[in-house]
Amino acid sequence: MRKLKPLVIIFSLLLSVTTAFSQVGVSAGLSYGYFNYDISGTKYTGDGGVFSLEGQLSPSLTYSLSMSDGKFDDVVLNNSAGSVTYTVLPNIGVHFMASQIKLATVQETDTALGFSYMIDTPNLGMSVFLGSDINSYGKFYTYGTKINLGVTKGSSLILSYKTEDRKQKATTMDARFVYDLSSNLGLTLGYKSTETKNDAGTAVRLKGNTTYAGIVYRF
Repeated sequence: MRKLKPLVIIFSLLLSVTTAFSQVGVSAGLSYGYFNYDISGTKYTGDGGVFSLEGQLSPSLTYSLSMSDGKFDDVVLNNSAGSVTYTVLPNIGVHFMASQIKLATVQETDTALGFSYMIDTPNLGMSVFLGSDINSYGKFYTYGTKINLGVTKGSSLILSYKTEDRKQKATTMDARFVYDLSSNLGLTLGYKSTETKNDAGTAVRLKGNTTYAGIVYRF
């Protein structure tokens, strides 16, 4: 089966449903990032941009997209992830996930469909999700959690963790701190780590991190 391209799927969904639903809210972030990766002892360091987009297309439809692009000499890095959630019950939603990482000899792509359980309070937003690889449904799974914690008035800490438990296992962790300058504009500081294992799942194939800082604008 031909593998689906995750970012194409995410963008296609967002563009198509935007015509049917009015946007409730959207938050866009743009940051400068410094990348530090290691592939089997070969180190890659460089810089680039980190872009994020998340919000609602309707009260029951939410989305999240993040992209990191950089360059190490003549080697290009792309680390992207996105999700769309459609709420079918008060705390339960159908959850579609896609991710992709490309750097030198490493090219990992994952698309999964499953469910998420969400909790939303004034100071805490949390979701736990589980899905299976679309190309091998019921064989490989993707699972994780995302937490949005209100630290003080006007600031928040967003933590996320995801494991793509496949033959080539990939794990990502992301921590972001956002400080509001106004009702629309905020500053963000973040750290993201990525690790993928070999085909047997016994040895680390790629390991690295991205440190980034920038701005967030809410429409």
